Amino acid sequence: MFRIGEFSRIARVSGRLLRYYDSIGLLSPGRVDSVTGYRYYTADQLAVLNRILALKDLGLSLDEVAQLLKGMVSADEIRGMLTLKKVELERSLSEGQSRLRNIESRLLQIEEQGGMQDYEVIVKSAVAQPYLALRRTFPSFMEVVQTVGAIAQRVGPRLPESAKDNLVVVAHSDFDEEALDLEIGYALKHGDVTPPNIPGFDLALRALPAAPSLATLVRRGPGHQSHIAYGALGLWMSANQYRIDGPSREVLLELPFQRPGQEEMVMEVQFPVTKAA
Repeated sequence: MFRIGEFSRIARVSGRLLRYYDSIGLLSPGRVDSVTGYRYYTADQLAVLNRILALKDLGLSLDEVAQLLKGMVSADEIRGMLTLKKVELERSLSEGQSRLRNIESRLLQIEEQGGMQDYEVIVKSAVAQPYLALRRTFPSFMEVVQTVGAIAQRVGPRLPESAKDNLVVVAHSDFDEEALDLEIGYALKHGDVTPPNIPGFDLALRALPAAPSLATLVRRGPGHQSHIAYGALGLWMSANQYRIDGPSREVLLELPFQRPGQEEMVMEVQFPVTKAA
């Protein structure tokens, strides 16, 4: 048996916590010396303590932990619960990192006071093009990024180089982080292409309509900073008395996700415009 100090070193918890668990009847010592009052723990109690700590890390209250222990939760059940919690924490961490990047890029935009940076806005026209794409309403921007990456990696290589043009994202709705109505796919140099049968990708031959007048600019940088370019283009349209006249487009001039950890992309932001009255 181990005295409480020895057991605390083995279990990597404080003696104070062990005494507290004893006081509430959650984990009592294997034996208490009637003369000295010293608490002694057995090696078998380490498994019980680990169950308590694991269940507590799942967010359960100590009362809930006690009830589960009375029902003798198996190691497999706890392992399954911990696995689910791990997935939840990883998702939360990823979302937190995404929010942090967004905050940093918004701060950058504020520091630039919404200026044009080195952007050069070009007004041009575009002819109609065949378009092999899928259209979905995405519940989060993260899913959009994942889908763009999947199409670049799984669809692009299945298309003949003689027909494939740039990867294009078309926004059919106002920006809503929880309901993004987007078309994502490849513009084509000609329409004589059979859509590849790829599970999970409901690809269809569509059309990118002609645009008599597009206000465009090219940006290089991380995807989460794209709003800076959009803001700059909005300032330019306002200053030059243009109004938006259709769904915006992002044309990926250099594909993202081509190497591990790659965040930078080169894209052209396009807004169909017409002169304001």
